[in-house]
Amino acid sequence: CMKARPRPLPPSDPLPMRTNALPAPKLPALKSSARIIRDVDGLAHVEARNEHDMFFLQGWVHAQDRLFQMDVNRRQPSGTLAELLGPGALPSDVQLRTIGLRRSAERSWASIQADAQAGDETARGVEAAMFAYAEGVNAYVDAAGGVLPPEYGALNLGSFEPWVPVDSIVIGKLIAFGLSFDLDDIENTE
Repeated sequence: CMKARPRPLPPSDPLPMRTNALPAPKLPALKSSARIIRDVDGLAHVEARNEHDMFFLQGWVHAQDRLFQMDVNRRQPSGTLAELLGPGALPSDVQLRTIGLRRSAERSWASIQADAQAGDETARGVEAAMFAYAEGVNAYVDAAGGVLPPEYGALNLGSFEPWVPVDSIVIGKLIAFGLSFDLDDIENTE
């Protein structure tokens, strides 16, 4: 668990840590030169010479812009939201643990890794991308020097559990699950 201190939101900066041009982070994990460019709307554009660096910096940017949202989004389908938001989230946690999206994500990750180990090039690419993305998220948290987004401070939380590839997979499974049960959608197909 990465220990961190909450970062207060400066009143003069509604979009913290955003500029039009950010220097490329000098990170040992990068294999080549790469950079993050912010456009006039603060949207990040990653330029990289290889896929590892692209996925690594995408994880970095996502963590920089949306760390708390990412944490909520991985905890909800994992059935651990109450650890972040308190006992009000327990009924949802029980339901989602029963459904088993996290277990399903863990099985999917094990399958990807087994296929990669067996030489499947697609699985190797997916595995490498997932590891690089998670590495980028965690590198950003480390580089932030223990400063977490203000939502953590508002909830009296001071740590962030490191990101792992299964976290990304479980978010995808929650989205797919949510799209699978809209019975009202049948009426729209007429």
